[in-house]
Amino acid sequence: MTLNQIVKGQIARITNISGEDAISIRLMEMGLIDGERIQLLGKAPLGDPLEFAIRGYRLSLRLNEARCVEVELV
Repeated sequence: MTLNQIVKGQIARITNISGEDAISIRLMEMGLIDGERIQLLGKAPLGDPLEFAIRGYRLSLRLNEARCVEVELV
């Protein structure tokens, strides 16, 4: 399952960041690393971007960025 597939309010644990491109590296620099818990807070009216809570702050990600993050539900 990837981060873009969870529904509002669900909490998931990050299991992997796929790829080795600039987007993947940027995601890891923002704190999206294996084992971190992340919650979907909401979506923009057209579904992109998505807003998440992680490490005590809020983070907005585009759908293509969220697809790079593999998660498991907690």
